[in-house]
Amino acid sequence: MSSSTRGIILACCTVLVLMGCTTVSLTPDPGQPTIPTSATAVTPAISATPVPLTATASPTIRVAPPQPTFTITRVPPTSTASPTLSPTPYPKSVIVNQDEQQMYIYENGVQVRVLPCSTGLPDNEETRTPAWEGTVGKYWGTFSSFGTTQDEGWFLFKHHGSILIHGAPYTLDEDGNKVYQDLDALGVRPISHGCIRLHPDDARWFTQWGPEGAHIVIMPWTGGSSQ
Repeated sequence: MSSSTRGIILACCTVLVLMGCTTVSLTPDPGQPTIPTSATAVTPAISATPVPLTATASPTIRVAPPQPTFTITRVPPTSTASPTLSPTPYPKSVIVNQDEQQMYIYENGVQVRVLPCSTGLPDNEETRTPAWEGTVGKYWGTFSSFGTTQDEGWFLFKHHGSILIHGAPYTLDEDGNKVYQDLDALGVRPISHGCIRLHPDDARWFTQWGPEGAHIVIMPWTGGSSQ
């Protein structure tokens, strides 16, 4: 091949290289990291372990039944007041009807017994039994007054002395026997000095019934003179 021919070939090759008609393979430097031409985002897999639902039992709350509440209205002793029972039944209650000379005993609003009684002489301020509403007080047991002895005494209130519920008054004979006074007046007429008298047997029952704290109403005397 002549030198002129080789020169032509070399010139053509140079032109082809410059025009991009030749594929040039570049070998990466082994010392450099390989960078991918496109990166695909990889979403990490999340493994969710379901937690079983555990039903926790609610604690049982025990509520005590409501206890009944009672409002006690104390009425000052008077001959004209007319106290009345509350419509709410009391565990224990007592009504003394002076016109009837009877004592009515109730438990939870239910009548359980009627006891004949004698209240105070209404003609004298110091001996009458005032109308009153309150509670039966402390147990006095046996006591003495006006020259006689009374058993099973239960205190109520003060009015020219102490007003109580008690057994009929008595004195002792020569043999020590109890001689009761005015038993025939029980359930018939007022005869006491202000207290509420009961038959000795009824007075013992009243004590066994346990009247302390019982609601009591003493109705006014409207029957005129006791004479």
